Amino acid sequence: MSFRKISTRIENMYKEIVDFTSDLIRIPTVNPPGENYPEICELLAKKMDEAGLEVEMVKVPKQKLKELNLELPRINVIGTFKGSLSKPVFHLSGHYDVVPAAEGWTVEPFNPRFVDGRLYGRGSSDMKGALAAMVIAVKAIKDSGVDLKGSLVVSVTPDEETGGLTGVGYLVENNLLRGDGAILGEPSGIEKICVAHKGTLWMKIATLGKAAHASIPHLGVNSVEKAAKIIVELQKLKEKFKHRITNVPMEEISKTPTINIGGVIQGGIKINIVPDRCSFTLDRRFIPEETLEEVEKEILTTIESLKKEDPELKVETEILLRAEAAYTSPNEKVCLFLKESIKEVLGKLPTVTGLTGVTDMRFLNKVMPTVIYGPGTMEKAHTPDEYVVVDHLVASAKVYALTALKFLT
Repeated sequence: MSFRKISTRIENMYKEIVDFTSDLIRIPTVNPPGENYPEICELLAKKMDEAGLEVEMVKVPKQKLKELNLELPRINVIGTFKGSLSKPVFHLSGHYDVVPAAEGWTVEPFNPRFVDGRLYGRGSSDMKGALAAMVIAVKAIKDSGVDLKGSLVVSVTPDEETGGLTGVGYLVENNLLRGDGAILGEPSGIEKICVAHKGTLWMKIATLGKAAHASIPHLGVNSVEKAAKIIVELQKLKEKFKHRITNVPMEEISKTPTINIGGVIQGGIKINIVPDRCSFTLDRRFIPEETLEEVEKEILTTIESLKKEDPELKVETEILLRAEAAYTSPNEKVCLFLKESIKEVLGKLPTVTGLTGVTDMRFLNKVMPTVIYGPGTMEKAHTPDEYVVVDHLVASAKVYALTALKFLT
């Protein structure tokens, strides 16, 4: 069967795509803490089964949850459409958790609304719309009766919004995912392929002082002033960052490292007490050419140099998140097939670029070349009145299906 017939089949499932995405949005899988995961996994498993996939539910063991200080269950859903041969294996992946809905919404975030071709609701763009498009794409292929040489796998996972350690991270760590190429459905927009993302280091830095009455501050050690010294010195790193320019595809504004200091600051308990403790957070985004070890060492070395100059400077550091950068060559088969598919579906070649945020690509890349392509956009992800354009859901489903056919037939 030609792709034209599969494409027409997907177009005819327009209402099904809207309904499926809406059903996913209605389940508020807010993370943290990780609510309603079993409910959405049951829905996803049901839809995958109806699409003709062999479905496996992978529950994260209680011991692992305890190690990560998690109370609610974590479940991964994997659906497989087996071909006539064991290889190649083509993978579609995405997460079902969403960030909380803050103030500013003009519609109910978990009561989806379809208005003027847009589907509104938390997770529509990031990335429940992509999940629906992936399953619909596989269903259209299955219904067509086409013979696949290799296997087509769809994995839907939890906790990407908080690091992915119980989702793709867990599956990769336990050798439960293998493949020859993958598309991660994060919100890239339908005219872009993302082949890279920056890495992230989150730290909490605390300075320890000595409390005293504010009228006799010389008897104390002001921890806020000590923290300020560190902040001023860390700010100087920005000048160095100007000269660290990545060679991998990235938007021009994202080609250098960044540092954000003081996303959270805590210090002092009363206006007339010399503060004896001050802490602040640090968010360091680094380019693929940098390593986590180098980034962490640069920060700690900066602090140590200040401690040598100031014997009263006492510091505690805590790592809150370590996430590697990721990069896949645009010459990998999965990227080349995806580019061809986008050209055939949209009539134009996509832009090849990178993401500033961290994704599960860093885990998938350990076991297969992975690129990012999804119908949502970063501009709408995590925002009030988040939405996805339904025509983009349809287009991305076609692109997923055509890329799978190129990979597996």
